[in-house]
Amino acid sequence: MRWSTIPWLPARPWLGAQRVHIRPSRAGLAFAALLLALWIAAVNYRLGLGYALTYFAAACAIADMLFTSRNLAGLSLAATPGSPVFAGSHAFFTLRLINRSTRPRHAISLAASGASAVPSLADIAAHGETAVSIGMPAQQRGWCDAPAVRLSGSFPLGLFVAWCHWQPEARVLVYPQPEQNAPPLPWLAGTVQQARQPGSRGGALELVGVRAYQPGDALQRLAWRQIARHDGEHLFSKQFQPGADAPAGAAHGTHGNLMLDHADLHALTPETRLSRLAAWVLQAECTGLPYGLRLGALTLAPALGASQRDACLRALALHGSPHDLPPAQAMP
Repeated sequence: MRWSTIPWLPARPWLGAQRVHIRPSRAGLAFAALLLALWIAAVNYRLGLGYALTYFAAACAIADMLFTSRNLAGLSLAATPGSPVFAGSHAFFTLRLINRSTRPRHAISLAASGASAVPSLADIAAHGETAVSIGMPAQQRGWCDAPAVRLSGSFPLGLFVAWCHWQPEARVLVYPQPEQNAPPLPWLAGTVQQARQPGSRGGALELVGVRAYQPGDALQRLAWRQIARHDGEHLFSKQFQPGADAPAGAAHGTHGNLMLDHADLHALTPETRLSRLAAWVLQAECTGLPYGLRLGALTLAPALGASQRDACLRALALHGSPHDLPPAQAMP
């Protein structure tokens, strides 16, 4: 496949004429049979107008073959990966069709290989571009490569079908699927247990409000009163924080922070351990307390925010992969 050589533009696949294949459509085969019948009738009855009509129709078919091929040839293609997703959902990619010629392109069909969705149709204006989004199921964690795409078109008369195949160079990171009904965070469990001990004064959790339900929230935290007010259309979870009399070490874990350790879940299967840690990362982010992750030789220092959440989920997604591991951060 040829590549764009314009110096001020990024290199992207370019559909040369040699990359475009063409064949007659069903309508084209029927039209060929009609031409054959017209030619036979003109020969048998020696009809001059029959010859003229047959040759004119054949010339239109040849012109249609040329324009159908040119409708695809010369397009530049680019792909943009979507945002990371969790396993079990759909990964989305944005495909850009760029037309650098002075003639518009019409009715270009894009279909992902193995996808059951209806193909997308795109029109591209002269010196313009069109973006088309395609999705595919993300079944496993790790990198999800964009599927091969088939571009086709039968414009203008539909007698021929031109097509080509394109493998976009884009991928989406798939996080482990958070465990449903995951148990509370380790420091929450320890705090509650301490609060239930006879004679214990500290360690209780205080209710600070409710928020929208997020995957990984425990069933014990569902705010049934608020759910009932909305007739069950939306789910809400209670949000807790350690009480003022809670022991500092119990609320924050080691050195005043929560540390999620992969080795502590040795009793679970490998994928279940990653799913539970993913659920705990989401829970820890909602608590508003710094948290870290220890995953084998990789250690992410306790922090808080979207970058910390994404770094932890990325580490879980690529655990066991020989490449693209996030850099280890030293513990303070």
